[in-house]
Amino acid sequence: MADEQQWRSPAGRRVWETACELFYREGIRSAGVAEIAERSGVGKPSIYRNFESKDGLALAYVKSKAVPSRVWLEAARAACPDDPAAQLRHVIATIADQISEPGYRGCPLVNASVEFPDRTHPVRVAVDELKADYLELMTELVAQLPVRDHRTLGYMLQMLVEGASVTTQVYAAEKSATALKEAADRLIDSFLEQ
Repeated sequence: MADEQQWRSPAGRRVWETACELFYREGIRSAGVAEIAERSGVGKPSIYRNFESKDGLALAYVKSKAVPSRVWLEAARAACPDDPAAQLRHVIATIADQISEPGYRGCPLVNASVEFPDRTHPVRVAVDELKADYLELMTELVAQLPVRDHRTLGYMLQMLVEGASVTTQVYAAEKSATALKEAADRLIDSFLEQ
C-alpha cells in the first residue's frame, strides 16, 4: 500500500480524491481502475506505482474513513468531564450528527464489509478490526455506568448505531438520527441498576 508521501504528489492526490469519491458514491467494486484513471486524469501505470493495486487503494480508503475510537473518547471526556453518562450520550450524538449530514451514504466501513464478504480479504480484515475498536469504545463507555451486563449493552448500542446508519439510506436521515438518540437513551435506562 502506498504511503501518504506519495499521495502528496499532484497525480497521487488526484487519484486519491477521485478514488475516495467513487468508492463512497458507487462502491469499491463498482469503481474500476480505468474509471479512476479517466476521472483523475492519471494513467493506470501511475496509479499502480502509487498504490500497488486496487486492493491497496481500497485498503487505504477504508482505513482513512475510520475515525479512531480514541478521538471520540477524548472528545467526549473533554466535553463532559466526570460524567460518564453524558460522555456516552456525546458519542451517540456525534454519530447521529454524522449520519444526518447531507450526502451521507452509509458507513464506509459497513459498505465495504458488504462488498467484501470474505473475512480473510485484507479490506474485510481491516473493516472487522476497525469495527471491533468501535465496539470496544462503546463497551468502555458503558462500563463506567452503574449498569448490569455492560458488554451486552455496549453491543446493543453498537447495533443501534449501525442500524441508524443503514436506515438513513431508506428513510429520512434526520428521523434516523433522532431515533438513534432516543432509542439509545431508552436502552441505557433499561440497563441501569435500580
